[in-house]
Amino acid sequence: MLMREIRTLFASLFVAIACVSSAKNYQEADGLLSVEAEDYASQAQASIRQWYTIRPGDSAPNVQDRDRNHAATASGQAYLEILPDTRATHSDKLIGGLNFTNEPGKIAILSYNAYFNTPGEYIVWVRAFSTGAEDNGLHVGINGTWPESGQRIQLCQGKHKWTWSSAQRVPENHCGSPRTIRIHVPNAGMHTISFSMREDGFEFDKFLMVRDESYQPEGLDLPASFTLSESYSDLNARSTNSFEPIVLTAISDFESIEIDGYIPYYRDNGRQALAINAAKSEYRSGYAAAEHRFQGDDGTYALTLYSMKETDGESEYMVSINGIEVLSSKNSPTQIDYSIREHHASKDVEIKNGDVIQVRSNAHTNGLIPEGDATAFARGRWTELMLIRSQVAHH
Repeated sequence: MLMREIRTLFASLFVAIACVSSAKNYQEADGLLSVEAEDYASQAQASIRQWYTIRPGDSAPNVQDRDRNHAATASGQAYLEILPDTRATHSDKLIGGLNFTNEPGKIAILSYNAYFNTPGEYIVWVRAFSTGAEDNGLHVGINGTWPESGQRIQLCQGKHKWTWSSAQRVPENHCGSPRTIRIHVPNAGMHTISFSMREDGFEFDKFLMVRDESYQPEGLDLPASFTLSESYSDLNARSTNSFEPIVLTAISDFESIEIDGYIPYYRDNGRQALAINAAKSEYRSGYAAAEHRFQGDDGTYALTLYSMKETDGESEYMVSINGIEVLSSKNSPTQIDYSIREHHASKDVEIKNGDVIQVRSNAHTNGLIPEGDATAFARGRWTELMLIRSQVAHH
């Protein structure tokens, strides 16, 4: 069911209200992509809320807009706004699925096609104009998917002016922290970056995707990074057959699952995962480990580990290459057992043929699910490790 919904959503990005005439050939360079919001490639799911382009002198296009025109100070003197805007204050009625949605990819989806030379994790910065408490939320996704790390972009500071934000709204901090909105680009080549409504009335001028953790955009920041010299097909041809992912499955490719000094894994064949038998009390502390000797080509790779989230605990995961840790992450709380969580290495990793790849995880209880005289444990399940080559290794 989930995959069918994802396929349906992905297909919908390219139908409905397609506006391709203004789209530019955007291309990331040196870990930075800069895009003007109004230069989108397509708009979809726009029957109840729609993005409108606003320029100096424009008035609301026969729909409710409770803000003034802010194009004079926008980048390129043009921006987008989701209209109609029927909820600007807390006193206005919230209608889920109409003027608000916490679920990404449901209402007013913008899509941008961009060529990425550098795969890996990017911080997403959005330049927006907020005048109240109910016009400052947005979602971002990639290639028809909407990862948790891209949901609930929040703009709290800098009201009544164009302001940059990369903060994610979370239960313990509604304003979020900078640099917490992130999108993982899995490989070099063409990718579709999409934004969808969280709150109507959102005013959207520009977005950046940056690899530099210390980058802080200011003012209009960098000009849009588009190129007119090559077509998308020319750009995409550079990576054809060069960046096929290597998928190492936990139960088949990690032959060694009982490593000296570690708790043993067992093969959960029903879920296609390695897991820890937390029914044994002696396996509830410490880590299990599994190893694979790499048989691929020497190169620099982006790593993604796929774990299973469980309601009874938040397991930790580590990946090492020849004993050097390259990825460390923890499952987030969930209300859905065995949902998949992606864990990305913060930097691309050099791996050579014959290197030993080790994955570790632990059993963990959050104390919430009763089981006998104690509480249940998550079993540190994970299903696969994906490697995507970003460049040939240096010798």
